[in-house]
Amino acid sequence: MKPIIGIVTRPDQLPSGNKVDVIYRNVRTAIIKNGGIPIGITPTTEDYESMDQNAWNDILPLLKCCHGFVFQGGDEFYNYDLKIVDYAYKNDIPSFGICLGMQLFAIYKNGTLGTVKNHNSKDQYVHNIIVNQNSKLATLLNNQAVNSRHHDQILKTDMLISAYAEDGVIEAVEDPNKKFFIGVQWHAEDMIAYDEVMNSLWNDFILKCKECINETN
Repeated sequence: MKPIIGIVTRPDQLPSGNKVDVIYRNVRTAIIKNGGIPIGITPTTEDYESMDQNAWNDILPLLKCCHGFVFQGGDEFYNYDLKIVDYAYKNDIPSFGICLGMQLFAIYKNGTLGTVKNHNSKDQYVHNIIVNQNSKLATLLNNQAVNSRHHDQILKTDMLISAYAEDGVIEAVEDPNKKFFIGVQWHAEDMIAYDEVMNSLWNDFILKCKECINETN
C-alpha cells in the first residue's frame, strides 16, 4: 500500500481573475516519484482564515486518512494552515514544510518573521547551506548548494535550527523528536530533476509516511 500524502492547498488568483486553490505540480511529482499518493487538503469555508469548529470537523476525516502532510510555499499562511500543523505535530504525522511551509513550522513554535534580501532567484543553485551536525537533517544531506526564492526569513523559533545560509539566514528547522517534522527554506521539489540529494530527502519523507500506514489502519 502506498502512503497518502495530504498537500495543504494555497489560495491564488489567475490572470483572468478566477480564484483557484493550488497544488504545485513539482510537489505532486516529488510525492509520486517517491511512492506516495498526493491528495489536496482544502478548506470547506469561503476563505482560508475562517476555520471554526464546524469547518474543522468537516476536514478531520480527510486528515485522518493521511499518512503525511506537505505544507507548500506561497505568499501567506492562515489559521487553516496552523490548525493542520497543530494536528500533524500533536499526532506525530510526518510533515514536510517548504519555503512558506518551513516558516509556518517556525511560527508554530514561537517564531518571528522578518524580510530578507538577495534570496530571490530562479537559478538552480543560489547559495550554500551549513547544516547543523546535531540535527536529523544532517543524516539526510550535507553542506551543499540550494536554490532560493523568498522575501521573508525566520528571525527566531523554538524549533531546532538545522541549517543556515552562509549569510546567517535560517534555512531549515526541525523537531528531532518527531518521525519527520522538517521544514526547508529552499524549494526541494524543484530540485529533484537535477539533484539526487534533494530527491533522497523526499524519499526519506515518503518512507517515514509508509511506516505510518499500519498505525492508521
